[in-house]
Amino acid sequence: MSALSASVIIEFCKLCGWAYETWLNHRELFDDNPRGPELFKSWAGDELLRLSIISQEYSLLQVVKLHDRAVVSGKITLSLEYIMVYGGWKPDVLEKLKRLEEKLNTFALQLRDVRNQVLSHNDLASIVAGATLGKFAKGEDEIYFQYLQEFVNIVHNEAIGGPWPFDDLVKNDVEAFLATIKPPIFDKEQ
Repeated sequence: MSALSASVIIEFCKLCGWAYETWLNHRELFDDNPRGPELFKSWAGDELLRLSIISQEYSLLQVVKLHDRAVVSGKITLSLEYIMVYGGWKPDVLEKLKRLEEKLNTFALQLRDVRNQVLSHNDLASIVAGATLGKFAKGEDEIYFQYLQEFVNIVHNEAIGGPWPFDDLVKNDVEAFLATIKPPIFDKEQ
């Protein structure tokens, strides 16, 4: 049982699920799309590149927001820390959540600079330097979402009962979207 209301837990689970969906949407549409190179070479390539950047930045922002402090500038944020601090978890549950939170924070820490210097603010020094911010090794994002799913499942199970599975139906949505894009329409030579 949790000290947090069911509605707060559900909203937290929704935020985590949204971060997952935005990440998966970007990945399916741009990173793992076998038609990606073909589409980026089309006359719509510039727009697709722009949408890819927007999608990537937005999905990274959703992840990092989950790792905000529980209280920022006197305002309470619905974040992992908030769930940990105000959850009133039993000691064994708290220990499981702490282990997962540590793994999740390790990944998110790699994104904090890009959030603070570019995604949320236009940090002059970062912009002028053009340095790469927010880099992580291939596959670390997948592992992050596995841990996040585990964290969410524990929180939901303890507070409400049962798991809260992330929605991967976004794959179908991306597939349907891509089915509407016909290569001959975008062929630069026509």
